[in-house]
Amino acid sequence: MRALAAHAERLPRRVKGMALGLVAAVAFTLLHASVRYASRELHVFEITFFRYFFALFFMLPGLLRSRGAVLKTERLHLHLIRCVMLMISMLGLFSALTLTPIATVTALSFISPVFASVAAIVLLRERSSLARWLAVAGGVIGMLLIVRPGVIPLSAGPVLAICGALAWAVSIIVIKLMSSTESSTTQVTYMSIVVTPLTLLLAVWVWKWPSLQMIPVLLFMAGIATVGQFAYTKSFLYAEATALMPLDFTRLMWASLIGYLVFGEVPDIWSWIGGTVIFLSAAYITLRESSGRAAQPPATPPGTDTAAAPAAPPGARRFR
Repeated sequence: MRALAAHAERLPRRVKGMALGLVAAVAFTLLHASVRYASRELHVFEITFFRYFFALFFMLPGLLRSRGAVLKTERLHLHLIRCVMLMISMLGLFSALTLTPIATVTALSFISPVFASVAAIVLLRERSSLARWLAVAGGVIGMLLIVRPGVIPLSAGPVLAICGALAWAVSIIVIKLMSSTESSTTQVTYMSIVVTPLTLLLAVWVWKWPSLQMIPVLLFMAGIATVGQFAYTKSFLYAEATALMPLDFTRLMWASLIGYLVFGEVPDIWSWIGGTVIFLSAAYITLRESSGRAAQPPATPPGTDTAAAPAAPPGARRFR
């Protein structure tokens, strides 16, 4: 194991970053697959609760080591707003996964950065350009190619996925507002501490004790989400967004593969076409904003753990 770690340390930084980005893409796809599998037995409210409840145990050692210092904040209201929007986003996404093929939900999830770009222009008064609005239009066109309203019946699954993407876009905006003062460690900690009791309030209405066979699935779900968060965040310490963005698109490939092998889902060609259009639009917006920040890097907040809060592009899925 030590030999493997030593060999990994000798790898070029970009290669390490890309490897971590690929691990994150696979991890998030496995998270979605585990949610889909758990939905055979449990309501989505319970699944969401267990996802964050078990994640608390993974975060507890760090919280104890810091003696609660990681919870110090002057922007509690923003943490609460972000946690509520995150909960709505996860409920929409997880509900969509119980109704719609994984590949379709994955393709629609790429729309979040596009929605966030519009919200940033409207709410944060960020500069807009014709190219940026064309990218937004491309994202909307890609979304319509997947849903195809008027051509096929509009089902609840894609609608829930889009609603989840909208809520996540608002969460992205709140993350931007907090990025100058709050470390990602603080944000992730508040995420689990706040979302867990909120989802419990929903879960009690549909509560059903999970079977012994389901417990490993729920533990795996929380663990793989933690791995994905860590790998995605860490990847931006080693590689730039131009190298990492194409790897995020592999989520559609992994989702199609797992959907076919595990759930017998045949990928819809329109999910691939629309997902590609959405991804290219989101990638353009993300890379354009990342290059803008590279020219004028933001100041590091006092006390920020740079290992835990690297510069990541808008739409980064660090807090799932």
